Amino acid sequence: MRRRVFLAGAAATGLAGLAVQPSSAVAATANATSPATTGTTARAGWRLTPAPAAAPASRLLSVSAASADLAWAVGEQGLPGQGTGGGPLALCWDGTAWAHTEVGHLGLNGSLRAVSGASPDAAWAVGQDRDGADRLLRWDGSTWRQVRYPGDDDPATVLTWVAAVGDGRAWVTGQHEGRPKLLRFDGTKWTWTPPIPGATSPDAPWRVRVSPSGGVHTVGWDLARWDERAAGHGSWTVLPPLTGIRLGVNDLLPVGEDELWAVGAAFGVGGPPGKPPSVVLARYDGTEWTRVDGDTLPFKIGSLNAITGNGTGTEGTGGGRPGLIGGWDFWDDSSAHYLRWDGTEWAGERGAADGVDAYVRDVASIPGTGAQGAAWSVGHTRNVPAAEVRFRIERYG
Repeated sequence: MRRRVFLAGAAATGLAGLAVQPSSAVAATANATSPATTGTTARAGWRLTPAPAAAPASRLLSVSAASADLAWAVGEQGLPGQGTGGGPLALCWDGTAWAHTEVGHLGLNGSLRAVSGASPDAAWAVGQDRDGADRLLRWDGSTWRQVRYPGDDDPATVLTWVAAVGDGRAWVTGQHEGRPKLLRFDGTKWTWTPPIPGATSPDAPWRVRVSPSGGVHTVGWDLARWDERAAGHGSWTVLPPLTGIRLGVNDLLPVGEDELWAVGAAFGVGGPPGKPPSVVLARYDGTEWTRVDGDTLPFKIGSLNAITGNGTGTEGTGGGRPGLIGGWDFWDDSSAHYLRWDGTEWAGERGAADGVDAYVRDVASIPGTGAQGAAWSVGHTRNVPAAEVRFRIERYG
């Protein structure tokens, strides 16, 4: 059954298109200096959070927190297999409970892919629209409103992920005019950056992360950094790839000028249909990648899907220090499996168990709750059959 679970999940997300990703050209390093890891602990403060009912076959794909009293989560409901094409799902946390936010007025024929907010008036979401170009949405304090942007009249324009910071700026990964780019907001207007130079694929990157120093990192077929102040008008730096056989990076956390953590999965060579991947965890020191040996991790078969900082960095960046990784444990997904950084090593801990398989899609630290403070986790239950898929939200602390 677990092979079926994995394959259905892979088919449902661009991040899990790992089986067809090409090997990178530069070898990663793995040596005795790799960060240490420890075993899995008992459930340490994770609990399922009650949430309002949604249409059958629902998943949450992204979560963001501005404070302990304000957070957003987005995804999709009524997925194929229910006789529909799926529709948007948007929730908001007010410090007491999660509640639906109105999205029917948007007329969106698709799902919401990502959300990011650093304050009540600086929250953004992006959504897929099967009827045209992807949508850019802004939170007005009570609901979501569509915002125009350059290229929104072109059905080929794609928006995949968003990152907002506390000073009002925001960035969106996308594909425009057939090239992978960033859509950037300076607090007043949206403009596109030049395309990522030498990109190995025209497809949009699938994530964007902002470092405490202001660098904007894209995660996709290529890993790249946009430096807003470089050369007076901004410029790209393409980073060395994290290599492996059929390896894909799912998420990346910049915690300093020259320190990045990457998480993902690698399928390796061949194997029978339904073969699961191995987890990927690596650190970049400004020069090269160092892989953390999968044998030293709490689990090594499955996928690491999302990473967040400990919440002590610049508002909206999640930087400061590594914090939390959300993953999927192939051999035991009876509860979510997390990795937490304790300052020197990664240790495993289990989420809440509720009698169903758990799949984590995104994690977010909650600002203002301390170095080992609170965090949100969102995802869903098993992927098959579609009628049984339900979104789930967990909170730590």
